[in-house]
Amino acid sequence: MYENFKSEIATQISALLGVSADIIELAIEVPKVATLGDLALTLSRLRLKGNPVQLAQKLASEFQLSATITAATAAGPYVNFRIDRTTLTRSVLQAVHTAGSQYGWTSEGAGKRVIVEFSLPNIAKPFHVGHLRSTIIGNFIRKLYKANGWEAISMNYLGDWGKQYGLLAIGFERFGSEEQLVADPIKHLYDVYVKINKAAEEDPTIHDAARTYFKKMEDGDEEVLGLWKRFRSLSIEKYKDIYAHLGVHFDVCSGESQVGEGMERAMKMLEDANMLVEDKGAKLIDLTKYKLGKAMVQKTDGTTLYLARDIGAAIERYETYNFDKIIYVIGSEQDNYMRQFFKTLELIKLPYADHFQHVNFGLVQGMSTRKGTAVFLEDMLTDSKEKMHDVMRANEDKYKGVIDPEHTAAVLGMSAIVIQDFSAKRIKNYEFDWGRILNFEGDTGPYIQYQHTRICSLERKADVSINLDADVSLLTEDATREIVTMISQYPDVLALSFRTLEPCNIVQYLLKLSRAVSSAWQTIKVLNQPKELAEARLLMYASARIVISNGLTLLGLEPIERM
Repeated sequence: MYENFKSEIATQISALLGVSADIIELAIEVPKVATLGDLALTLSRLRLKGNPVQLAQKLASEFQLSATITAATAAGPYVNFRIDRTTLTRSVLQAVHTAGSQYGWTSEGAGKRVIVEFSLPNIAKPFHVGHLRSTIIGNFIRKLYKANGWEAISMNYLGDWGKQYGLLAIGFERFGSEEQLVADPIKHLYDVYVKINKAAEEDPTIHDAARTYFKKMEDGDEEVLGLWKRFRSLSIEKYKDIYAHLGVHFDVCSGESQVGEGMERAMKMLEDANMLVEDKGAKLIDLTKYKLGKAMVQKTDGTTLYLARDIGAAIERYETYNFDKIIYVIGSEQDNYMRQFFKTLELIKLPYADHFQHVNFGLVQGMSTRKGTAVFLEDMLTDSKEKMHDVMRANEDKYKGVIDPEHTAAVLGMSAIVIQDFSAKRIKNYEFDWGRILNFEGDTGPYIQYQHTRICSLERKADVSINLDADVSLLTEDATREIVTMISQYPDVLALSFRTLEPCNIVQYLLKLSRAVSSAWQTIKVLNQPKELAEARLLMYASARIVISNGLTLLGLEPIERM
């Protein structure tokens, strides 16, 4: 966005300081406070000798102004620059329309490949809010890497192996119903799982039977594997429906059960590195000297645990995909386990051990449906959709213009949930608040969507068309200046989000831009205005709409045009 302006400034400062223009350009950024200037040079980043405050004053006084760079002023160790308003405005608005849905994207990651592993539900258990957080954060990270030029592979690693499936099989023999299994597999299997766990509290031998059953699974017993495969297949089909509803696509759907030779190689590598410790027949890795405790990899009966399977999966993935980075999007309750996992990869001297990253997130508290029962995703989406539909019906005239009210209500409900989730840093726990998220006013998803639909409506009603050569010198008001400045900042917000992998940066930006549009709406009019003025203002509003649309899409939400 500001490349040409930065280059002009850097070239002249380079001549004054005798420092490479490329280095200087890296120290020029958009200031956080817009009133200070359009661009600022931070002298401390150049690591020059002398007093940076005095140097800033010297540079500001010696800088030769031009038709483009109209002011240079010192402020402490900074030199702030003003860009000709009309030139900047034209550059910003034309850049938005030229790039469209890719405005703010870069090619920095060209030629690199990242795997983003997220969602990770357990087969036969309902999709709950913890899985939703992993899903929407992982989807955001995948999109963010793609926007920065990386080849981004989305991977779902299903929890489909372990003793709990032995427990489920035994439970199905006692409490299962073929009819209910076919009708709603995940709900029925969950009910069975709850019942068998309750029965096991009174009869501990059930757990012994479950362990024996799982040992048969690991040994490849076709009969017991047949039932497990059926549970898995039915559950996956249900999850596909959920992901389709969320608008989430996975390039690879894998699972613990599919880790094959890699797990055997992982165990051999651990043995060769003398890392395995015997403890009553079980095999452990002692990481206490790294303050990470002990991690069991194999039980006394020879069945494997998560760590062995995860190491095996890591080896197989690298050999299959040759990734430059792999990101695991997993809740903060697994922080210690992930540290154990990464330390183990380092200790067995995998040459690509530094390619692994854990992106964590906090817990959602106070989760219940409006009926007060424990919540699962489908209940949550249904509740939010119904509430949004009620609000939409209240305005009969607008409701008649909505082409697909059911779909629009569903998108608004999803927007409400996602924006609340993304409003603060992901590591923070937060209290789920139905009253706040289902509100069209304030810092909510429906509020952002509403501003988007307002501009869409304006574009439909305007008696002028988008004109990239509109006379933007007519955009003289403080409100228009604020909107254009905010639009120009989107690429920087995108870059910050990529560095931190924090969706809250995008959300707070979209809320701020939406408020700026809302504030301007009553005074900066397009309809019934002189043609030149209407064209300039429409170009500005349409640019804001493109940026809001891009931000919502990056967050995994569908921008809607009528509501």
